[in-house]
Amino acid sequence: MPTKLDMLRRALPDNRSGRVAFVSHCLLNQNVRYLGGATCHGACEEAVAGWLRTGTGMVQMPCPEQYAWGGVCKRYTMPAYGAARSIPRWLRRAATQLFLAYTWLTYRRLARHVATQIADYLDSGYQVTSVVGIGGSPSCGVRTTLDLPAVLDDIAARDPARLNRHDVNRQVIAGHARPGQGLFIAALRRQIRRRGVDVAFDEHDLIAEITR
Repeated sequence: MPTKLDMLRRALPDNRSGRVAFVSHCLLNQNVRYLGGATCHGACEEAVAGWLRTGTGMVQMPCPEQYAWGGVCKRYTMPAYGAARSIPRWLRRAATQLFLAYTWLTYRRLARHVATQIADYLDSGYQVTSVVGIGGSPSCGVRTTLDLPAVLDDIAARDPARLNRHDVNRQVIAGHARPGQGLFIAALRRQIRRRGVDVAFDEHDLIAEITR
């Protein structure tokens, strides 16, 4: 027996495609990227062009690092820059472990929210074409992530006054990329599996973007 929703959909057809992609926040808003990592003024046009062309809606996922690491500027990571000059290595390692534990707890909460959104679209009859992460991100990597403790050690050893965008992107970020998935993507996949749904995951290649 048709539901009221079925009747309304037949009575009120419109131009929606019925397809959506869940997209990492910084592909639609590069202002939230780590300092030195934005290659576009706003959205990453090359990444979104395909969805615009095919009429696929884009659901912007929250930036997990914004929520866990102190806002848009990731203020909780600032003490790590140049820290090797003033903080002993053992204390920095202990701080890193606490930082990772706090990050994981925050990401698990965000992942539950996003997984609920995905399930809502699927239950409503929409096609979720993909969840698109950021290859080379410690949070949103799908196939490629970062060795985050190594990155923190690297920036601790550098003089903040002498940093430049070229070295940060090629030596710190690209230099510590490795196969694997980011912490947020891992949490999101777990939450999606718990809901018994199946969604494809893909990633935008951040390393190629920042090293051109």
